Amino acid sequence: MTRPRTIILSLLLTALTGGAVYAAFQLEKPAPPPLAASVPPGALLAIESPDFAALLKSWNNSPEQKRWLAGADYAGFSRSRLFALLGRAQEEFAEASNSALDGDFLQQVAGNQSIFAWYDINKLEFLYITHLPPGAAAKLTLLTVRDKFQKRIVGDTTFYLDTNQDTSDSNTTDSTGINNTANGDAETADPQKIRTVAFALRGDYLLLATREDLLTSALQLMQQPSADARTLQHESFYAATVAAATHQPGDLRITVNLAKLVPMPFFRSYWAPQNITELKQYSASLSDLYRTSGSFREERVLLTKEAAPTPEAASPAVSDVDLSPVLDYLPPGIGVYRATAHPAASEVLTQLEDKLLTRGPSPYRDPHIAPVADLATPTTGDTTSLEQRIDEPALVAQPQTAALTQLRDLLTAAPPSAMLTFSTASTSQQAAFSPIHTAVVLASPTAWNATTLQQDLTAALSPRLSIGTAGLLWTEHHNATASWYELTGTANLALAIQGNLCILASDQPTLAQLLAVSQTSTHTPRIATTIAGFDHHAERDSFTHLTALLDRNGSSPKPPDSPYPDTPGTAPPFFSGNMASLSDTFKDLDSETFTQSSTPDQVTHQTVVYQWHH
Repeated sequence: MTRPRTIILSLLLTALTGGAVYAAFQLEKPAPPPLAASVPPGALLAIESPDFAALLKSWNNSPEQKRWLAGADYAGFSRSRLFALLGRAQEEFAEASNSALDGDFLQQVAGNQSIFAWYDINKLEFLYITHLPPGAAAKLTLLTVRDKFQKRIVGDTTFYLDTNQDTSDSNTTDSTGINNTANGDAETADPQKIRTVAFALRGDYLLLATREDLLTSALQLMQQPSADARTLQHESFYAATVAAATHQPGDLRITVNLAKLVPMPFFRSYWAPQNITELKQYSASLSDLYRTSGSFREERVLLTKEAAPTPEAASPAVSDVDLSPVLDYLPPGIGVYRATAHPAASEVLTQLEDKLLTRGPSPYRDPHIAPVADLATPTTGDTTSLEQRIDEPALVAQPQTAALTQLRDLLTAAPPSAMLTFSTASTSQQAAFSPIHTAVVLASPTAWNATTLQQDLTAALSPRLSIGTAGLLWTEHHNATASWYELTGTANLALAIQGNLCILASDQPTLAQLLAVSQTSTHTPRIATTIAGFDHHAERDSFTHLTALLDRNGSSPKPPDSPYPDTPGTAPPFFSGNMASLSDTFKDLDSETFTQSSTPDQVTHQTVVYQWHH
């Protein structure tokens, strides 16, 4: 071998050996410490991301953001009280920080490994720590205005503080018409009481806070890390949810102290889902988001509070079962559905009422509006009631709940092991009214009796639709694969019995569709407490058409490309404006599925999958 070849070979071996050693060193190099270990305790919730800048860039470049900002949903939100409060707080933060808090500023301070810790959602008190890329810290706008801040020192780190004091009366009403009384009430809570902005740079880490003590505590924890230090990482709600999670952290993680957050008036007033009753049973939650090109997946962990001291107050835990017997009747690609394990008799009756028996508008009262008191003087008798006998008691109309007695007794005697509820809007856009087709499938440990079910359903319907059983006739039908019963006359209802399964539908075509699906199902076991979902792509047009008719009292719906609202300065219609706009924003969302399971140690696991199309 010639000398040049020997030299080249030696260099290649050296490079390969060095690369292997470097790769081994990289594998053994410890991961960066969690930022939760540098966050003081007391936070209500924490938002963490291994690459916050990438998430922010993805959202800013997404078509969803552009559609949302231009849609009626954002227009409605921009007229809300909450939007006004947040806008005013943003202006005050910008004044205190001597910087414009716009999208460019947020992009500047968005680093890789990041954590947001919120301590008071009413006063907007938070601590933000992020790891900036090398050289990014020198380009921060905050550094160019740091001479306007007060300089403080904690250990070996300098931080900067600016406080914009408010000398105005705290019990006044400003130009926006919002009362500023700082009494902790949700309706008068005033985030403008927060005037402090503090920031520091420690190496490549940027710390930003709205309280001086939060920033100083974080700097001390970063300078003197200790396993015994009181931090967010060691708080019971945070440590317990992280320990209960069986998955790795995702692209975004949110950990919430529900025991402290849910009772707060400000949270209860502005929490959009308004499912406070459901949240009360949990003490903490954790949610991780994983993103791929075709889907988003969310893994949730919810810790149930300790059992109530008395057996009467504690509700029994629902165990997982195989929900495939009822899910085998689910038509693919359409509708909204929910399958639950061990439904209570009251829950089954509620779904039967809502989906099949009543099928009318539900009573609604705005909880923010007090009921009107009747101050009229009651009178006994009337001069026009000459035929009414005053010495006989008036007949009291039987409440509708009495008509459900037979059904309730049947469900209580043989509680269903699983229930599926299904709804889908009509795909016909030519009809004057778009009906919603519904169905309920019940699985029971024992076989159903068709005659008993027919009698109980007739008893439930007769007080609302007829006198006795007049006009409520069940007709039996058969085809090559199945048999069913149809209620004709004043009400339409279809019923099929297949062993331990009872299938009820709002009409015969819907029932036939469910029966046909069951013939080709794979019968794959699906163990869970709840499985739910909806097909957004299939239902979006029908939902928009139906809600436009309802919001406009039957007039022709507005064309899809026409903006909302009609009159500038007015709120858009809620369903055909706000909700339809939100649906248009996420029009690339195909479907969503939700799966919930429980463990014996009172930990609830939920998985939500968002499927996208391109």
